[in-house]
Amino acid sequence: MRIIVNAGSWARRWLPEGLAELELPEGSFVEDVLAPLGIPPEEIGLFSVNGKAVQKEAALSGGNTVRIFPVIMGG
Repeated sequence: MRIIVNAGSWARRWLPEGLAELELPEGSFVEDVLAPLGIPPEEIGLFSVNGKAVQKEAALSGGNTVRIFPVIMGG
């Protein structure tokens, strides 16, 4: 199934365009988009699928758009 991943400008070291299309097997989960892109899981603060916040264990369907947001740290 084809998934679109949008990580925005913060992830340019892994996704120069900030976007990617992935072909994942049926039954994949949101967290499964990270490994093919080389993004370390500890960099991720939040996922959304089609504009709705989800847990990393959420199931994906073909045509989904996954948005990845970084961990935000402050002081």
